Amino acid sequence: MLTSKQRAYLRGRANDYDTIFQVGKGGINENMLEQIDNALEARELIKIRTLENSDFFAREAAEAIAEELGADVVSVVGSRFVLYRESKKNKKFDLEKLCEIVEEKKPAKKIVKPAYKAKAKTGFDKKAAFAKLKADKKK
Repeated sequence: MLTSKQRAYLRGRANDYDTIFQVGKGGINENMLEQIDNALEARELIKIRTLENSDFFAREAAEAIAEELGADVVSVVGSRFVLYRESKKNKKFDLEKLCEIVEEKKPAKKIVKPAYKAKAKTGFDKKAAFAKLKADKKK
């Protein structure tokens, strides 16, 4: 199961990918599953498209293929979907390391001071400054 940050990272990486499989009117068969399985082992991240004449919607096809092959659905947009499964031999994405990096980079909480407190400390009065500006314009 992917976290939302992992999914976002993989979705970003898949933007430039071309679709390498199409689910058509023939549906999802054993031959297609075998080819997708080999592609997931080689690439880890693949993009697939469902055609208009298919019996499946993109979400249905993505979930069916992912369940059969033990993959994760990264995203479904329109008729295209992206699947991810960690490869045993050809690892290209280290998602555990990605999570560690993201956790380390969390910024400290920024404290925002209310305007009335900031005015008291700095001695700057916004209303007085605008009144002076108006008076200068009238002269």
